[in-house]
Amino acid sequence: MSTGARPRILYLLTDELSRLLVRGQLGFLQGEGFEVTVASRWAAPDQPADGWDEGVDLRHLPFRREPAVLDDLRALRATVALIREVRPDIVNASTPKAGLIGMMAAWLCRVPVRVYVVRGLRVETARGLKRALLWSLERVALACASRVIFNSRSLLRTAERQRLIRPGRGEVLGAGSGNGIDVTRFDENTVSTAEARIELGLAPDIPVIGFVGRLTNDKGVADLVHAFNMVLETGLDLQLLLVGGFEQGDPLSNDVRAEIESHPRICHVGWLADPTAAYRAMDLLAFPSYREGLPNVPIEAQLCGVPVVGYAATGTVDAVKHPQGLVPVGHVAGLAGKIRCCLEGKHPAADELRDWVIEKFDRTRVWNELASNYRQWLDSTGKTRLSAARSKTKS
Repeated sequence: MSTGARPRILYLLTDELSRLLVRGQLGFLQGEGFEVTVASRWAAPDQPADGWDEGVDLRHLPFRREPAVLDDLRALRATVALIREVRPDIVNASTPKAGLIGMMAAWLCRVPVRVYVVRGLRVETARGLKRALLWSLERVALACASRVIFNSRSLLRTAERQRLIRPGRGEVLGAGSGNGIDVTRFDENTVSTAEARIELGLAPDIPVIGFVGRLTNDKGVADLVHAFNMVLETGLDLQLLLVGGFEQGDPLSNDVRAEIESHPRICHVGWLADPTAAYRAMDLLAFPSYREGLPNVPIEAQLCGVPVVGYAATGTVDAVKHPQGLVPVGHVAGLAGKIRCCLEGKHPAADELRDWVIEKFDRTRVWNELASNYRQWLDSTGKTRLSAARSKTKS
């Protein structure tokens, strides 16, 4: 609890993977004079600080990633109770479930600054009744927010085109991203390509196409497997490295999953706590996602000097230096062609890719801009003075 005039921020995230979206940001804000609390499903009540080293107050909320009406109502009630206890000046909510429930709860509690960080739009690839439902829920979350940050300019344009938000209401931090990239993350790693491949169970002397992410349809994994086989049929000898896990939401077909598990040239290693070896092992990253907000994986790959090919999807177009490596969404033959061209050496230099990432996505720039925005938004409501007054009253 605050004992001085430090403004309070409550971050709402859905689950364990979501914490990676704000890694480092919370400790930075603490150092900038904010008092930060984080609430997530991942924070178990009996181990409230497990896995966090940023000096923040960690709370549990019963969010579920997939739709569940009764559970979602319980989560809304619990979120309202938490907000009334913490009394934040700012609520920052992201990821679909925490974003919707968090913005509704913050609006009900009249939190002065309600920040919704839009990291992607599921409505973009949905169809029929599901699309209508997702569109309506997204509209509710956006309407409850006082400030809306989009992870990329293409995502903002998509939201405006879908009539989710009126032009001029959304904003983007810098070149994009809700957290930026630690541009020093891979500096000290000296593992060679051959060593990284052997560590991951790959042949050291055969080219590697890599993918990092959830193994779902929306991520284009089925298309990638198809494109990989098309390239193999041309006579090129290569391997496909898949880093990530299968998921029940938007699952791959049984046939595709069986092929991943049995194909002699596909290496599936599951999730890696540190993807450095995976990037070192790759000749190129294939990223055929159907929709994104601003994907970190292509940015990290380029920081390691790895070229990227994929689909010209929302978000991805902002995360890749050379759009010539991207093809229209769903164009599997085009994806196979780009993979072949890249393996033949037609790609930008590694130093060029690294320099571009450092210039555009250094996380310290994103954090400083966000902290500055928080102060301006609080000043515009007068709540920085109210925080001080509240603390003096309590003392």
